[in-house]
Amino acid sequence: MRTFAILRHPQPRRAAAAITAAVLVVSLAGCGTPSDTQESEATQSAGTTEYPLKLDTPFGSTTLEEAPERVVAIGDLDDALALGVVPVGSFKPAGDAEELYDYEQDALEEAKSTSPVKRIDPLFDPYAELDYEAIAELDPDVILAASYWDLEKSYGTLSEIAPVVALPKGTDSNWENRHELVAQALDREQKGKDNVQAVEDAFAEAREENPEFADLTLNYAVVYPTQVTYMSVPDTEASWFFTQLGFQPGPEHGKFGKEYPKDVVSEEQTSLLDADIVVIGYHSLLEDGQREKFEDSSLFKSLPAVKNGTYIPLPKGHDSSIPQPGVLSSLDDLEAVLPLLEETAPKAS
Repeated sequence: MRTFAILRHPQPRRAAAAITAAVLVVSLAGCGTPSDTQESEATQSAGTTEYPLKLDTPFGSTTLEEAPERVVAIGDLDDALALGVVPVGSFKPAGDAEELYDYEQDALEEAKSTSPVKRIDPLFDPYAELDYEAIAELDPDVILAASYWDLEKSYGTLSEIAPVVALPKGTDSNWENRHELVAQALDREQKGKDNVQAVEDAFAEAREENPEFADLTLNYAVVYPTQVTYMSVPDTEASWFFTQLGFQPGPEHGKFGKEYPKDVVSEEQTSLLDADIVVIGYHSLLEDGQREKFEDSSLFKSLPAVKNGTYIPLPKGHDSSIPQPGVLSSLDDLEAVLPLLEETAPKAS
């Protein structure tokens, strides 16, 4: 049996049971005889989506005539891989990484065992203008764009290339809704529901193992090349990870909003970041010395959390994935960050 291979680091003991169960559900672990595995895969691939499937979005509608085989993922790579689907093309991973993260690569290898597509080529730059010609050359059956941020501008051109999957008007844009929508389009509805449940179960176990988290405040921010962004605004995806673990936002969270410029932490507002625990992510595109300049500033060093040892710098790569939850990334984030929180919480109590 494969254990939690999608993770970057050794599996923490306390979360092992929940996370291993989660991976089994999303088919990133395998056990049993070959015939058992083949039967399981056959059952999972026998979807329940009824085609033709009309895909309604705030920008128009397209129709998916049958279960797609050639998929382009514009921001929904995590969803596709968690469902066992290998896209023919995709954005680069979170944080504009040049290669797939370890957990994505492991999910890709698992998906390749049953997918007609064996590699993702190319990886598009998420910060550049969409290369419509390159997307069209991939001859996609469907374009996954449920989490793409500029669909209002690009929907018309994309929909001429292939049917576009995006959230219908009025549907809350959260990772659960996006994943289940993508699962329906890819004829893997039940697997999508199972994946969502697996993540919820993993976080529920982490909360139960750490009830002290609910008595602590936590502020989370990310240092980008041009600004510091406050991420602990309640009821936002950016705050979802720590809220799911039971933490409350810091006492001054009401001074910030969920959109620019209200989410910007000016240098003069650094003191507002204080909480029982302060978590800071450092974006991958920072120039040399930017992190050190922030950490060495007198205002940051004067925060009680910094003085008390309850400041946590996020491990590399998690600055981009935590504000954008997904099935695979959230389990990976949990594995990497939970031990740091468990180690720090007693100092804040």
